[in-house]
Amino acid sequence: MKLGITVVYIVSSDNSALLDLHLAQIKKHTSTPYTIYAGVNRLLPQFRKRLENHPHVKICPCPETQLRSVDEHAFYLEHLTKYAIEDGATYIATLHLDSFPVRPGWDKELAVKLTGSHSFITLEGINTACLFFHRDFYLKYKPSFLIPDDKRSGKEYWQFQKIYDVNPHSGVGFAFSAYLNGLTWYCLKESVKDKEKAKTYDAMIFHLEGVVHLEDVNIKSKNTTKSGLFFKKLVDFLKLFVPRKTREYLRKINFLSINNYIDEPRITLEKAMLQKRKHKLLADPELYLNNLKKN
Repeated sequence: MKLGITVVYIVSSDNSALLDLHLAQIKKHTSTPYTIYAGVNRLLPQFRKRLENHPHVKICPCPETQLRSVDEHAFYLEHLTKYAIEDGATYIATLHLDSFPVRPGWDKELAVKLTGSHSFITLEGINTACLFFHRDFYLKYKPSFLIPDDKRSGKEYWQFQKIYDVNPHSGVGFAFSAYLNGLTWYCLKESVKDKEKAKTYDAMIFHLEGVVHLEDVNIKSKNTTKSGLFFKKLVDFLKLFVPRKTREYLRKINFLSINNYIDEPRITLEKAMLQKRKHKLLADPELYLNNLKKN
């Protein structure tokens, strides 16, 4: 068993401690030979150097993209997965900067679960904070992390949505591919959630939530909680119907001042919540994670 861990590293300057914790937890709990395939296109120089010197990290050159948020993240994961496969990885696991294992032998446990019709393993709701699969599934069915735009208007897509009712974010393309080929997947269940909404799944995978796409944004003004909640729901709804290329074009021309009216209030709300739970984790990581596993 050779494990390839794919991670897109977009790390803001105040996340140095979180990066160290992420790398330390992977090393501490991974029992098989592993390599972290790192996407670093927008990583700050001081963090890139740290990854370059890490014995288990391989920096992977990826094409540049103007995509952002989940579209950018999926774009880089596509390239990192190909690097891992070409490098001989038998199993691939996607993680985020803010997700990591919290139980020894997590990799072997997940590999054992890939039996029968289970094509991949992920978190409840389908999430690349942990998406674990075998190279054979990837090579045979060629799943993409996002559902291609030309597939999102067909009958099969709407049948898939009727059954599973999922937000088409990164990772859902794997579920759609499995569905089209008569396969299933296994979801790790949320085992505990603290009041700041940090979560563990099957007491095995921790996910802080939000660092990947929230820490990379500068907020200029404050908005009300109600406004933030409204636009968060609006964005989730629009993603169901608006193709990725259209969303990219609308952002490019700043259609209806999207950043000011939609993104900013939504991200302001989510970023404030993120800072609270991140501070709690980093104040004493060992105590915090142990308490989560006990609850």
